[in-house]
Amino acid sequence: MPLTRPIWVNRLDEWHLLTPLRIVLIIIVAIIVTVVLRSLVSRALRRTVGLPGTDRTRSDARQRALASALKSAVVGVVWATAIITIVSEVGVNVGGVIATATVIGGAVAFGAQTLIRDVIAGFFVLAEDQYGVGDRVDIGHAAGVVERITLRSVRLRDGEGRVWHVAHGNVVSVANLSKSSLALLDLEIARDSDLDAVEQIATSLGDKLHDDPAVGGLLTGDATVVGLTDVRDDRLIYRLTVPTVPAMQDDVRRAWRRIALGAFRDGDLRHPTAN
Repeated sequence: MPLTRPIWVNRLDEWHLLTPLRIVLIIIVAIIVTVVLRSLVSRALRRTVGLPGTDRTRSDARQRALASALKSAVVGVVWATAIITIVSEVGVNVGGVIATATVIGGAVAFGAQTLIRDVIAGFFVLAEDQYGVGDRVDIGHAAGVVERITLRSVRLRDGEGRVWHVAHGNVVSVANLSKSSLALLDLEIARDSDLDAVEQIATSLGDKLHDDPAVGGLLTGDATVVGLTDVRDDRLIYRLTVPTVPAMQDDVRRAWRRIALGAFRDGDLRHPTAN
């Protein structure tokens, strides 16, 4: 039995109001869907990115960046669907329009594949918190402190003050030095040095480093003697390690060189060039 439309629907159709009402309904539904999806995106990011124990400022910055990208994508999909539906309601054949848009979109996507790759890589950098503003990182192309990070690229300032702009898609591996907490402390000594005596001296130097008022507060544990790590033509490399506050390894190493220099000057250790 064929379905018949209600009388009021036929009346609206006679008054040419049915299509405008459908368009209004499509717009209202699109608005509601947009609001709901944006809210769901914000809630999901708060639960995944804003985990307890994470830096609040850093977490908020990541949430804003990810929320902006995801919400823009959601709004684009919803309203593109709504516009296509509205166009079909006014009697336009959208098949040809969609086919043309598909071809154009494919061409644009092919030409912008590098940009798309950078944006996708940037999304995962932020989502996984690989690095953020203020971190000291080495990304292969450059090393320095992160000053700004977007979905497409990261801006670094190295130790010489040079500013580097690197696209995320070009980064293969990242060393985040701000999340590292171990300083490597080396001594370069003469090849004929007594290693037993060197071990005792290195241990005492590690204690001096811990008692140094300039860097003592940057150490989170005692120095550990690793021992002989390399034998070269004219010298031996003797190493200690010490846990530090993240990103403070350079300050600790500078203090270590000053303390080690005192040991060489006092004659406790012999430099490789010493006769």
